[in-house]
Amino acid sequence: MRALACAGALVACLATGATAHASSAQESIFQDDLQLVGSGATVREQTLDQLQSLGVDTIRVFVPWSSIAPAPDSTVAPAGFDAANPAAYPAGGWQPFDELVRSASARGLSVILTPTAPIPAWASRCGGSVSNRQSCRPDPAQFGAFMQALGSRYSGAGEPRLTRWGLWNEPNVGRWLTPQFVRRGGRVVPASPAIYRGMAYAAIAGLAASGHGGDQILLGETGPIGHTTGPLARRPVATAEFWRDLLCIGTSGRRLGGRAASEQGCRGARRLNATAIAHHPYIQGGSRSPLTPARPDEITISSISRLKRILGQAAAQGMLRRGLPLYYTEYGFQTNPPDRILGVSPARQAAYLDESEWIAFRDPAVRGLAQYLLRDDPQLSGFQSGLEFRDGRVKPSLAAYRFPLWVVRRGVSVTVFGRVRPIRGRGGTVRIQLRLPHSRFHDFLTARPNARGFFLVSHWSRHGEWRALWQPVDGGPGLASRTAAESSR
Repeated sequence: MRALACAGALVACLATGATAHASSAQESIFQDDLQLVGSGATVREQTLDQLQSLGVDTIRVFVPWSSIAPAPDSTVAPAGFDAANPAAYPAGGWQPFDELVRSASARGLSVILTPTAPIPAWASRCGGSVSNRQSCRPDPAQFGAFMQALGSRYSGAGEPRLTRWGLWNEPNVGRWLTPQFVRRGGRVVPASPAIYRGMAYAAIAGLAASGHGGDQILLGETGPIGHTTGPLARRPVATAEFWRDLLCIGTSGRRLGGRAASEQGCRGARRLNATAIAHHPYIQGGSRSPLTPARPDEITISSISRLKRILGQAAAQGMLRRGLPLYYTEYGFQTNPPDRILGVSPARQAAYLDESEWIAFRDPAVRGLAQYLLRDDPQLSGFQSGLEFRDGRVKPSLAAYRFPLWVVRRGVSVTVFGRVRPIRGRGGTVRIQLRLPHSRFHDFLTARPNARGFFLVSHWSRHGEWRALWQPVDGGPGLASRTAAESSR
């Protein structure tokens, strides 16, 4: 990086060519099932166009098993039903996913399908009501067959070929998988890790049987937090505990033995042949700073070392491949308004998103960071983490997502990190501007983003506020970042 050829106030100097190219290949992942699947073709196409203009690489979408399965409210599968054959499912169940996959593929967007609950009642190993069965002990064989049907459906013969698969949403959370805990001999024991392990084995085999054995298969998709109260069946298992039990290792990092191994079904457990790890590193429901210290039962974006340690120990014990990439496939911050309990101010949401980009960028294990929701959920009880309010009004976070900027000061030096997310091969230059107290913004440094839009520059300066302006080489419209204050890390 070339030093600035001026001194003094360092306000009007422009250091052309000052740049430090980022090497990250981190993906931009986005999820908003209501806009992409649940609101009709017109909204879907508008949303895909908007996500493409934002520079999104990948969309993640849930595939609720019961939305495709025949007779989902029956406790008995239809006579003669071949669950591995996509043609055995009602055509109407496939339609919204077929249309989304076609439209996304036509735009060059990658798609991650995550099959998840609710499940058809006949696929549950539990008794009781239909509603109780919708998340309770999915039959691994039936789930493997469903995954085979999904793989066959999206194999490139008729519908576009997909190569990326999530294995259930938040299996350590009672909304998605039950029971989470059971009582055995007066002891409370996690049940969901062993249930999920059996499902994962079957799903991986089902994908292989449909010709997708070499695809990206994301294990986990875990939620960040556990609970110590509430009904056992739906009480979330703490994330670290879930991963250790799933991978059959104890707190020492050694293979489980004795009673613990029996309780977790680890006798004879074999390697899980996933090709990536997925986690949702929210901070207390998307309501706190990314650097908020994690509680003992949490794995958040600032405490991801807890998960990495477990994964490394599991690899040493032969339960996983070594060095699997890590994807944050769901993430965001809720705003107030409208959520007056968990929400932060819209301006703070924008800053937290940019800070999270910086945190993820610095971690070479992280290959993808997701934004959960383009538009807030209609119900206040849902997630209010959208970049837009429910009525379509834009939050400051929309611009912050399109062009993140984060500035870190160390003594007299600052490091300016950013990403021109919609760059898509358009090149161009970023002008980094500084505003000193009681002054106007002036050009200070320039940077050349890499192919993914990342730029990173460092220099000494006086304290001030920062922004960045990007102008593509094709002469199209430029972009401006938010105004960023300096942070200490």
